[in-house]
Amino acid sequence: MLVLLATIASLLWMPLLVYAESFPVDKQRTLTEMPTSPDSLGATDALFSYGEDKERDRQALATLERAVAMDATNYQLLWRAARAYYQVGDDASASEKRRYFEPGIEMGQRAVVQQPTGVEGHFWLGANYGGLSEIQGVWQAFQMVKKVRAEMEMVLRLQADYEHGSAYRALGEIARQLPGILGGNLKRAIGYLEQGLRVAPQNMGMKFALAEAYREAGQHTASQRQLQEILSMPVRPARSQADRHTQDKARQLLRK
Repeated sequence: MLVLLATIASLLWMPLLVYAESFPVDKQRTLTEMPTSPDSLGATDALFSYGEDKERDRQALATLERAVAMDATNYQLLWRAARAYYQVGDDASASEKRRYFEPGIEMGQRAVVQQPTGVEGHFWLGANYGGLSEIQGVWQAFQMVKKVRAEMEMVLRLQADYEHGSAYRALGEIARQLPGILGGNLKRAIGYLEQGLRVAPQNMGMKFALAEAYREAGQHTASQRQLQEILSMPVRPARSQADRHTQDKARQLLRK
């Protein structure tokens, strides 16, 4: 049981990595040129790269931190700050992750207070909960997983296709990785992931998660079909690193 829970703590946060297209990034703009007013959210979004350019993501976070300090109840700033904290934390070293995920949780919680029906706040709060679970002890990680599940279930109620259906992937992976005694269920996992692909058929990460679930369920032909489809999909320029990594994992699983 302890081994299974430790696996949850180290792996369960990973499906929350999002697969949405990032906005075009202007490499020539500097941090000092980036506006900090809520009227300039589009420019801040343009700076954020979903991990394709780590320095730009850090600059986006710094811009948002200043903006939130001046307007602490602005929902649009708060959820974007939670998103930036998650991405920078995900890319940070193990020793630095907590310093990003914990304020990311705070920003997400504040966003949810400001707009309880805002899908963005719930999703990025759940993402930061998942990130923090990686670096906590076994029992704390399990408690955090329950919070991730609650937030992602809310996302499905509010807007199921948000961030390319990534809430389905998170819930599917939770159901796949948890032991049955703690609520895990492979059939339920497959159901979530299949629903997710109906919402976002081009989500490579979702396809790979479903391929793993099919494989565990003994559905090898269905698993291989998903993996082959991943390899035939075009790599998106805005998400090239994530897409290539998923294709590499698909090749490795096909060889097993």
